[in-house]
Amino acid sequence: LLKHVQGPDFPTGGFIHGRSGIMEAYRTGRGRFVMRAKAAIEHLTKDRDAIIVTEIPYQVNKASLIKRIAELVNNKVIEISDVRDESDREGMRIVVELKRGTEAQVVLNQLFKHTDMQGGFNMIFLAVVNGQLKEMGLVQAIQYFVDHRIDVVRRRTSFLLEKARERDHVLEGYQVALDRVDDVIRIIRGSANRADARTNLVEYFTGKTITVSEGKSGKAASLKGVTPSQLTKPFDAVQADAILELQLHRLTRLSIDEILKELAEVRERITEYEAILGSEKKLRNVIVKELEEIKKKYGDARRTEIQDEAAEINLEDLIADEQMAVTVTHSGYMKRTPISTYRQQRRGGTGRKGMSTREEDFVEHMFVASTHDYILIFTNRGRAYWLKVYEIPELSAAGKGKAIANLVSLQAGETMRAMLTIRDLEEENRYVFFATRNGLVKKTPLIDFSNVRSSGINAISIEEGDELVAVRCTDGNQIVFLATHEGMAIRFDEEDVRPMGRGAYGVWGINVEDGDYIVGMAITPKERKKAKNGDEQEANLILSVTENGYGKRTDVDEYRLQSRGGKGVINVKTTARNGKVVSIMLVNELSEVMVISQFGKIIRIDTATVRESGRSAQGVRLLHMEEGDRLAAASVIPPEETDENGNGETGTLVQ
Repeated sequence: LLKHVQGPDFPTGGFIHGRSGIMEAYRTGRGRFVMRAKAAIEHLTKDRDAIIVTEIPYQVNKASLIKRIAELVNNKVIEISDVRDESDREGMRIVVELKRGTEAQVVLNQLFKHTDMQGGFNMIFLAVVNGQLKEMGLVQAIQYFVDHRIDVVRRRTSFLLEKARERDHVLEGYQVALDRVDDVIRIIRGSANRADARTNLVEYFTGKTITVSEGKSGKAASLKGVTPSQLTKPFDAVQADAILELQLHRLTRLSIDEILKELAEVRERITEYEAILGSEKKLRNVIVKELEEIKKKYGDARRTEIQDEAAEINLEDLIADEQMAVTVTHSGYMKRTPISTYRQQRRGGTGRKGMSTREEDFVEHMFVASTHDYILIFTNRGRAYWLKVYEIPELSAAGKGKAIANLVSLQAGETMRAMLTIRDLEEENRYVFFATRNGLVKKTPLIDFSNVRSSGINAISIEEGDELVAVRCTDGNQIVFLATHEGMAIRFDEEDVRPMGRGAYGVWGINVEDGDYIVGMAITPKERKKAKNGDEQEANLILSVTENGYGKRTDVDEYRLQSRGGKGVINVKTTARNGKVVSIMLVNELSEVMVISQFGKIIRIDTATVRESGRSAQGVRLLHMEEGDRLAAASVIPPEETDENGNGETGTLVQ
């Protein structure tokens, strides 16, 4: 049934989003669905767009809609440059011009959210059944409609049959009268009045002999009556009256033929009506035929489109999906800044001023993520908290930020130690891989973190004197790289670590010396993938950054694969010149990195300018440090995605 009755069709067009409300209305008799205007985004110039509205929901006034948009602009809810009505005889056209560089989809979602361009529409099946109002579903409504049409067609056919039989009776009277037209004329002329003529005609055509006067003398004459064999029932007064009202011109041969033709047609209709009343199938065929004629006469192309997805506007739909640099200080202040704020510089530059911090505070964490990503925040005690990037306050590069305690409910004594950005928390065959300061590792299915509560959950059990250091997302079949503060590193197969629950402690990843500890972790694929031009497609260089602002790149293949739990091999030759290792990350020839000092100085460099060297090298200078300053953190900036033809500016950010 729903193949033919898809849903309501409104004269103003537009979209119906979601079929569940329509299905509910058709099933129970009452439902609600969302209607949305038809709008498209057009490019006016290279960096300016416009939203073109061509169809609006049913019963929405166009002038009121434009007025509402103007109010939103005055109240600074949305930012546009102009709104105007360009409708004409060819159709509706409302143009909303956007400001230069404005995200068109975000403004469109805001219009859906705050104006009548989107709204709910209630639907109810209500009909009078047996004199009472009744709410019903589509199947029941159609059944009542069919029953009603059967009753209407049956009564209409009975009425038409009765009228046809009456007409047939009159035409039979005409027929017998025309067969004996001379006697009929004599009877009418010889009768005293109309009533006498009616009586004489009835007696004559029922076989009785009647006496009529003839001529001017009024001499009486007898006419022997007849009983016509073609009559279906005895001649009566109705037929006699019809004959008396018959005009003389109907006595012509042409008129006689017309009467006989009409009689044949009436008898055909009588046969048809009797067949309809005698067969339920034929009666229903009449209903079907009439509905098809209505469809042919009044049917047209559907105007309102029905789309499967729901049209609920969430807060996320009102926020542009863009890359953000998220920074966190040692004291727990957090903010996000558009990554485009930081221009690229050559290595060895002086950088630019980043987050403003107090003397006793410094930037401790920095990573790049999309505004629509989830952030899993892991604390030193191994607990996990859930947050959206857009929930973090957006500030300028020099802004201080907002305390994490105001964003997530950390427990007493907890400090944030690691973060993980995830797009889909319920993705299958994905794992969260943990590394602790003392060298323990553990992996847990990602789906175990899909229902994180605001109060947090236990992600990994931490022993006394240990704490969480690094977290990565893996597919369960990769190579794990661990690096220590003293410049050691180990590389082992992830399959050596079995999946564990959130409450497990984990197993040994590396056996660290006394006084040494883990500073970072990287995940690499087992097999390198090559691009079409033969270049490395995956990031397979370890960039190690030391506290005095030095860094070096080393191919991961220079670190032999070992079993987990070993002491590892040399990663960086640490000296007083370069200092201890503070961070490691996985890069390729196209990667860009942001490096942050404890004083809040930030520099953005191309890693290709960092010389590739062996495991025991000290590295080259990345950032000139002020006296007393130390490197705090470093993070890789995602490159711009290219299209299928390879177009795109690689090495820059996704905007």
